[in-house]
Amino acid sequence: MKRGTTPLLPPSSTTGVGLEPEYNDIIDIIDDIWGYIADIEEQLKTRPNKNLESKLNYYYDLSEYWEDVYLVLVGKEVYDSFF
Repeated sequence: MKRGTTPLLPPSSTTGVGLEPEYNDIIDIIDDIWGYIADIEEQLKTRPNKNLESKLNYYYDLSEYWEDVYLVLVGKEVYDSFF
C-alpha cells in the first residue's frame, strides 16, 4: 500500500436496514436550525445564562455554514444553466 493512502473500505449496504435520510433538502436543515434558534432565544428571555448564549452562538454558526452551502449550490445551478 502506498504511503498516505487508506485501505479499501468494505462495501456498505443500506438495503433492508431501514435507514432513511433525515433531511431531503438543505432548506429543511436550515429551517430546523432556525427553529432551534427561536427556541433558545425564547429561553434566553426568561432565564439568561452563559450556556444558552453559547448554544445560541453555535446554532448561529451552524446556520451560517448551511446557508453558505446552499448559496454555493444555488450559485452553481445558476451558473450551469447559463453556461
